[in-house]
Amino acid sequence: MATLIAGSYDDWQVALSFVIAFVTAYTALDLTGRVTANHGMHRVMWLLGGALVLGSGIWCMHNTEMLPFHLPDSVYRHLPTVLLSLLAAIMASYIALLVVSRNTAVVDRRLSAQQLELDSEREMLRALLDNIPDLMYVKDTKSRFILANPQVAKLMGVNTPDDLIGKTAFDFLPAERVTPAYEMEQEVIRSGHAIFNHEEVFPDGEGHRMPVLTTTVPLHGSDGRVTGIAGVGRNISERKKNEEALKAAEKKYRGIFDGALFGMFQLDRKGYLSHLNPAMAHLSLYASPEEMLQDVKEPLWSLAVQSARHEELASVMKKVGQVRAFELEVYRKDRSRMWVSATVRAMMHEGVLQGFEGMFEDITERRVLRDQLLQAQKLESVGQLAAGIAHEINTPIQYIGDNVCFLQKTFGSLTSLLKIYEGLWEETLSNTVTPIFREEINSALRKIDGKFLVAEIPKAIEDTLEGIKRVSTLVSAMKEFSHPGTKEKVPLDLNHAIQSAITVAQNEWKYVADVETRFERTLPAVPCLPGEFNQVILNLIVNAAHAIGDRAKQGKEKKGKITVETGRCPTGVEIRIGDTGAGIPLDVREKIFDPFFTTKEIGKGTGQGLAIARSIIVDKHEGSIYFESLPGEGTTFIIRLPYHEPALSAPGTKDTASAVPQRINDNNAAESQIT
Repeated sequence: MATLIAGSYDDWQVALSFVIAFVTAYTALDLTGRVTANHGMHRVMWLLGGALVLGSGIWCMHNTEMLPFHLPDSVYRHLPTVLLSLLAAIMASYIALLVVSRNTAVVDRRLSAQQLELDSEREMLRALLDNIPDLMYVKDTKSRFILANPQVAKLMGVNTPDDLIGKTAFDFLPAERVTPAYEMEQEVIRSGHAIFNHEEVFPDGEGHRMPVLTTTVPLHGSDGRVTGIAGVGRNISERKKNEEALKAAEKKYRGIFDGALFGMFQLDRKGYLSHLNPAMAHLSLYASPEEMLQDVKEPLWSLAVQSARHEELASVMKKVGQVRAFELEVYRKDRSRMWVSATVRAMMHEGVLQGFEGMFEDITERRVLRDQLLQAQKLESVGQLAAGIAHEINTPIQYIGDNVCFLQKTFGSLTSLLKIYEGLWEETLSNTVTPIFREEINSALRKIDGKFLVAEIPKAIEDTLEGIKRVSTLVSAMKEFSHPGTKEKVPLDLNHAIQSAITVAQNEWKYVADVETRFERTLPAVPCLPGEFNQVILNLIVNAAHAIGDRAKQGKEKKGKITVETGRCPTGVEIRIGDTGAGIPLDVREKIFDPFFTTKEIGKGTGQGLAIARSIIVDKHEGSIYFESLPGEGTTFIIRLPYHEPALSAPGTKDTASAVPQRINDNNAAESQIT
């Protein structure tokens, strides 16, 4: 049967045991931190010392807890057991410190890494907020600022974002300007729905109205309730200015587009009209662009009268991607015709064809005037050459007349001689030839000088025929040069045409230069407008003669040389007309093809020759004309005409179209020159 033993507690000792327990617990926490914070031998020393202190504290706390309890009988303590319990407490403390310090170190490292990461993100977010040009802020449900960046502070007129915290926009701006934004924020808070890209107007720091594009989104707590709002605003003053500038530019260029005097249009990739201006519609006799868009159901190029020109335009567009001042005849609404100058370019995006854009200019009247000007210029050239041509014709006519007069005079002598021979024949038949008759015959023969007649009459006839040939050549050349020509291109023997121009201009060059020709005999007949082509060649030859003549006046050269060559080139045929004049000065080369520009003295040139030559070669023949010039050595003009058909020899090649270089002297005789 168990026996109950009565005992008692000492309250002060109980309180002491609690104090020792608190001190021991604090020491344990502090030692854990110190062991965790140190490394190497310091860690070992703190671990051993901490185990000794902590173990002793725990042992003391345990014994102190037992001291307040008093028994009636004395209690015996076994010293080895007491020491063993102390050692056990120290060992347990060592193990506890070792385990806890390791776990604490891991946790601390994790917490420290997370804290560093959070600090880094916070710093980056703050740097972003402070440096981003947009307005960024966070507000509570009362529209009070919780967070804001310097841009918001600047807008509100304060120095730092901290000056905004806990305040609303009403504290800084007039109520009439803040109320709309406040009502929008409260609507977001009530509805829980964000509002994107809302335009507001705020006064900036200088009192000007600043348009701001804002986005406001609700912030939700863990319970799903709206706890505030976050907003982003962007100053769109520049965008507004750009939009206004764009609208003004669009209005301006729309006015230019609609008010232009020439037709402007856009086509899709297949050539169908997509946009056009009123002038384009009016050119085609439509009342409005809408009517033309509705009526023209075919590609714009189908309006071309000549399919060949349409194909040529399409070919150039395919190769080059654009054409300028391409002339073609097109149909209008009532099927009447007009000539237009078309400038078109392809619209590309990242290498992909999007369509075409261009303009039409009505040049019907201009073509008529240009043809009239060309004919007038041709007649002017003929008029300027008329005196020389008359001189060239007059010279052979003079010796033709002299030879005819000589033949007329000698014809009487020949008649008298024939009568004498007739009388002699009759006397011989009747055998009545008397000495007196013989003396009469001798006297008559001495007067007539029959040997002279026999020698000179054939020469006179030969000279007369040569003169007739020269006159015939000049007249033939003039006839070919002055021919009104055709409106359509025809195959032309370029060599023969050039030779005719050289002949017509002979009086211009014969006194200052020799003309040397190098014609390719197998040159094909090239489609040309003969009259216009002849005009170009004549202008260039006359210019070459004038250039050599001007140099001769300076005493630098007595007689120069004009070289005319024909041949083939990769794109067709090439004509080169060179001179040994002074060359073209560098400062005028860019203006050499400009209308009314001339380097000749007043009264000697109109400045239209090369401008017309360029127009004829480039615009009418789709060719090219350019020059090579060296100061002091001369100039060479190069004409290139396209030719794509199979090569055909020029029909009726004349003797002047020789593969051997020919020199033409002032007697119009061709002499072979070995080079």
